[in-house]
Amino acid sequence: MKRAFWVLCLIAVLAALLPLATPIGAQPAQAQDDPQYFGETGFRISDARFWDYFQKRGGLATFGYPVSRKFTFMGSEVQFFQRRIMQIQPDGGVGQLNLMDSGLMPYTVINGATFPATDEALIARAPQVGSDGYAEAAQAFIDANVPDSFEGLPVGFKQAYFGTVTYDVAYPNGDGDPNWMPGINLEMWGLPTSAPAYDPNNHNFVYQRFQRGILHYDASTGTTQGILLADYLKGIMTGQNLPPDLDAAAKGSKFYHQYNNAAPDGLNRPNDLPGTNMKDAFEKEQPQASSDGGATPVSYPPSGTTGLRYGMQVHYFGQDQGRINAMVRGAGFDWVKQQIRWEFYEPSRGQYDLGSLDEVVNNANAAGINLLFSVVTSPGWARADGRHDGPPDNLNDFGDFVGTLASRYKGRVKAYEIWNEQNFSREWGGGTINAGAYVEMLKVAYTRIKQADPDAIVVSGALTPTGVMDPNVAVDDVWYLDQMYQYQGGIIKQYCDAIGAHATGYNNAPDDWVDVNTVNTPGFKGHPSFYFKRIDQLHDVMARYGDTHQMWITEYHWASAQPPVPAGYEWTTHLSEDQVARFFVRGFQMMKERPWVGAAFVWNLNFRIMADPHTSETAIFGILNPDWSPRAIYSALRDMPK
Repeated sequence: MKRAFWVLCLIAVLAALLPLATPIGAQPAQAQDDPQYFGETGFRISDARFWDYFQKRGGLATFGYPVSRKFTFMGSEVQFFQRRIMQIQPDGGVGQLNLMDSGLMPYTVINGATFPATDEALIARAPQVGSDGYAEAAQAFIDANVPDSFEGLPVGFKQAYFGTVTYDVAYPNGDGDPNWMPGINLEMWGLPTSAPAYDPNNHNFVYQRFQRGILHYDASTGTTQGILLADYLKGIMTGQNLPPDLDAAAKGSKFYHQYNNAAPDGLNRPNDLPGTNMKDAFEKEQPQASSDGGATPVSYPPSGTTGLRYGMQVHYFGQDQGRINAMVRGAGFDWVKQQIRWEFYEPSRGQYDLGSLDEVVNNANAAGINLLFSVVTSPGWARADGRHDGPPDNLNDFGDFVGTLASRYKGRVKAYEIWNEQNFSREWGGGTINAGAYVEMLKVAYTRIKQADPDAIVVSGALTPTGVMDPNVAVDDVWYLDQMYQYQGGIIKQYCDAIGAHATGYNNAPDDWVDVNTVNTPGFKGHPSFYFKRIDQLHDVMARYGDTHQMWITEYHWASAQPPVPAGYEWTTHLSEDQVARFFVRGFQMMKERPWVGAAFVWNLNFRIMADPHTSETAIFGILNPDWSPRAIYSALRDMPK
């Protein structure tokens, strides 16, 4: 990413002077040979009873992905999911463990968050299961103790509680009684075991504890959702991915570091857990063998359920590609954007050096990752001035290159972005910015790619929000997009499958706008280029010209950094990592509410591993630490509903 931040600093001065300025269908999923297998975590829901319960109690949104096999746990068959633990009950039906009971997860401090403790006085007032009139008494108890408003905040706990499973999910054939739904959601959460309470270290967070989970309200984004708690119990058992605060608190637990697959029954201390056999419980499962003796291809479900493609920009070359792919998939994402600098792969006309790209494609495909190649720069031989940072003198040379890629990687590279930030002179060869010249390049590239791979998605080069109107330096992205549509009567609509854009909020919250500023940060206010909702203005241009293609956001970011930072990036020091994490999640939520957003790629995954954020602008935005550990931003993206 090369940002015109030094240009953007002019916008505060210019803001008062500047005016405001056939959809591509969902891509077919890979063949679902085993729809009960989840490649994100490497586990399948093997028991038909668990599978039916999973589908009729909200699926991924309610449970998250499976994180264990089915195994015997304290006398019953169970399966761990990210959020909950399913259990086969004595009558053969499916229920859930009371995950938050004192015998399982009594903890109040987990991964820096402080949850309310169990309130014994409240529990003493709760109705007893099996007592006369229990259903009515439970409803009254929930009504009295689970609020939608807490100290003036719209926490929405009761609404979230009773909205967890809807009638059409529980009874897809319409064969149930709607009056049963409160009882089904009681089954999902159990009774409240605490009153709502602020996180003492962050009053933007309000939590309420239940028998089977914790609801979390985030005032900064207005979202209410459950915490991924069962995964933490797995961490206690395995010793893996265990936050230091929970590790310290759980040392005396009978579950602590119990899992040892080399030991009898997979247990280090079997006397502590009678009726338990963890053998292979947390060992990832392999694809089943097909009838011809070969392996059934691993089937990876889409990263989201709303049609939005979840992606990350990464840098593969010279890095541990398997580890990169595991981090992408571990976050529940299944698209990757990799920049392809043409200058590196065709050193002389017609002589291609694509071995490193073969490695990237092979590894990504094996991990179930969909690739977007963003193709930029020119070889020195392709321009008379020898520059690399602009289009070639002969557009057919570029067409030859992208056509070669599409032919070589047909069906394996799913999408191609044609150039990047072409409304910025530094990305357009230092010459005069010209939307018509770009459309001509796009026409050539689209034609050559489609000839080689008709199913490949072609995305127009993403525009960067500059707010500046100097064609020798940079031009406003909304204005430039309008110029693209005006060229040759809107011919661009015939030569792309999606419109590329970049989205950022700088140091502003995702819901903020030129007249609404909820974050007390200096500068970067007043002009729409500084706000995430700038994408709405870009879409307004598309709609004005009748373009029903989707928008692909090929760079999406906020940033949090510690000084010093490179000049022009001081704004990245204005927000905390927690704020940035919340902004990312809220932005994704807003994109899901905009069906015209087809994909969003987080900028970026791993650049901090390669460079110093104090001296490198790209490293500032990395969501992994130099040691590959996740920053709070990565963790929030991993845990958010998709």
